[in-house]
Amino acid sequence: MTLPTIEAVEVHQANLQSMKRDWNGQLAFQTDQLNTLLSPPTSAISNIKVPDFTAEELDKAVNRLLVIPPPASASPYGFAANDLVDYPDAVYQQRFRQISTDIPLVFNNQVKTFIEVYAIRKRDLTQRMLGKSVLYYPYIEQVLAEHDLPDELKHLVMVESALETEAASARAAAGLWQIRPITGRGLGLTINRTIDQRLDPYASTQAAVRYLKKLHDMYGDWLMAIAAYNCGPGNMHKAIVRAGGSKNFWRVQRFLPRETRSYVPAFMALVYLNEFQQEHNLRPVYPALSFQTVDTVRIYREITLEKIAASTVVALEELQFLNPALVQNKIPFWRGGYPLVLPLDKIARFEQKRNYLLVPVDYSAQIAKTARITKQRRAVVPEGSNYTKLLYRVRRGNTMVNIARRYGCSVKDIQDWNAKSDHIIRVGEELTLYIAKSKTSP
Repeated sequence: MTLPTIEAVEVHQANLQSMKRDWNGQLAFQTDQLNTLLSPPTSAISNIKVPDFTAEELDKAVNRLLVIPPPASASPYGFAANDLVDYPDAVYQQRFRQISTDIPLVFNNQVKTFIEVYAIRKRDLTQRMLGKSVLYYPYIEQVLAEHDLPDELKHLVMVESALETEAASARAAAGLWQIRPITGRGLGLTINRTIDQRLDPYASTQAAVRYLKKLHDMYGDWLMAIAAYNCGPGNMHKAIVRAGGSKNFWRVQRFLPRETRSYVPAFMALVYLNEFQQEHNLRPVYPALSFQTVDTVRIYREITLEKIAASTVVALEELQFLNPALVQNKIPFWRGGYPLVLPLDKIARFEQKRNYLLVPVDYSAQIAKTARITKQRRAVVPEGSNYTKLLYRVRRGNTMVNIARRYGCSVKDIQDWNAKSDHIIRVGEELTLYIAKSKTSP
């Protein structure tokens, strides 16, 4: 995850030293000073000396830059706050032609229906989604760019989950990208009672983008890939067969599940509304917790989020909001350290308060102390040519005792011959026996 680091703030020692003189309880920063503070360093990072200022001062300075600006109080087109806006079809068609994307967008009656749904009937939901997009879109855009995929794919999370990290469906899909358990595990996500990475916006985005790329490679068409993301390759393959082998979405559409038939038109409507939100008088409603800049620290101990919140500057609500994958509000032991997401402006103070959580644990000594080691038994083969090897398949009612009696050997012999340390045998198991030739001859 490529995110700003604390070092981006710890630059220009001379400027910071001059600012410190004003930090006597009121922290009187001016805008131009903050811009200077956060400008790119002019010398190598290795030559920067960290100035002598407190983490609390740093947090307050950075925090002033992390506030999402309130929505515009007035529409640039003169619309009143509650005005509902739509347009003639010719206007929509012209605007669709203006949208530049590798995904072939189409304006038709289906897409128009969803524009009306999101811009009018579900306007409040759309405004909340537009506000929440500032939290998740920057990272999604970054991952899509890394994989050289169309930027507009980010709007799928609006169709899938309305940007709710804890969204869940009746088909057991979960998270921003609505990934099902079997798909998520196949994509390398951890899904268990403690951690569900489908709820992690970072891990799930990586998985979803890989999956979309795989689907595009499979069908060679973005609309088909997007539809297959919703219904699964199995349903898509059946629809292609019923459509006579066509891989054109608009021909295959009627053979797809009902939900998927609407999925692509809904996606196109949201691509359009994200481009022309002001023209439809859509005003983003920003979430109460607004972190534009976050980073991670690795935690090497098992600990609950409640304990972290009780002894640090990070509130429990913040921890839960930024780490939705921790379904039990608990960080488990995680090899290599669990990446806990925090607001960037609070990381320095967190590290001061909970330094012991950041130190890797040497588990080797503990494992050596607690491990109970049993030497593996090796099968004993009788020496000489006086024995005949017999493979015996265990039947219902057999015990080692009655098998030993039947073949004239001891229970210990059977254990030695089969490298067993107990008397347990199971129906269908194959035992190796060595029977003296004198007992097998007529």
